[in-house]
Order: sequence, then structure tokens, then C-alpha cells
Amino acid sequence: MPSRDFESIYADYSRMVYWAAYGVLKNESDAMDASQNVFLRVIKHQKKLETMEDAQLKSWLYRVTVNLCLDGKRKLKREVLADELPEMPVSDVSVLPEAAALDAETREALHRALQELPEIYRETVMLHFFSELRYDEIAKLTGVSEGTVKSRMSRAKERLLALLKGGAQHG
Repeated sequence: MPSRDFESIYADYSRMVYWAAYGVLKNESDAMDASQNVFLRVIKHQKKLETMEDAQLKSWLYRVTVNLCLDGKRKLKREVLADELPEMPVSDVSVLPEAAALDAETREALHRALQELPEIYRETVMLHFFSELRYDEIAKLTGVSEGTVKSRMSRAKERLLALLKGGAQHG
């Protein structure tokens, strides 16, 4: 059985936690706050988490993140602006190397298009591309079949392409 300390759990999963939180909250600062709260729970439950297999740990972190975010949204009873872009602080650019490679205009167009996707497609895209989870891992985390994940990803890519082509024509 693997044994992990807090630092290794954070290093391995902070990116997934952030993007799972952002997928629910659609706001950079709220997602960062939620991520911090998730990792406070990691500290609280560290003994239990140290001996979990990777898949169990990912699943636990994902469920805690999403539930924490949904609870927070219900408590606040406010709408988060969907058009706010997740700009990673300069110190955290290594967390998202893709963002550094894309110019600001392309990144902005992509994030606008992502916000227009239905939630089930946006969640699948965020987990795969931003949290770097495989389709089988996404299926386990979301409780659907791997075929459903592949179908959602295919539809999401089609919609993103259409949205990006449309956006390029209009702006």
C-alpha cells in the first residue's frame, strides 16, 4: 500500500482539485479558496488518506471538492459570473503549462467557449484536459460508463470547435 505525506498528496492532486473546483464555481478566486479548504480536509483526514490507493484517493478528493463547492454555492445563494477567466497567478504558471503556451486572446476565446458548454460536457473536458485524468478515471469519478465519457468528450469537442469557429468570425 502506498504511504503519502501531505506534500506528496498536494503535489500529485492540487491541479485536479483546482480544476474540479473551477468546473463547479467558474471563478478563479473561489476555486482557489475551495482548493485550500479541500487540502485543509486532507490534513484533517491524513491518516486515512495515507494508505489509500491512487484511484481511491482521486475519487475521495474529487467528491470532497465537488461537494464542498456545491455546498458553498448553496450557502452563498449567489450567481458566480460565468465570464470570469481563470488567470493563474504568475507563481502558479507551472500548474498549468498549457496556459503559458496559449496567447491571451486564444485562452480567453477557449474559456468563453468552455463556459457555453452544458455542464456535463464542461466537467468532462475540465477533468480530462485540465486535471489530466484518463477516460476510465473520469468514468469512476463521475459514476458513468467509460463509453459515456468518450461520447461526452466527442460532443464537447464538436461544440467547442463550432463555438471557437463562430467566435473567430464574430470577434
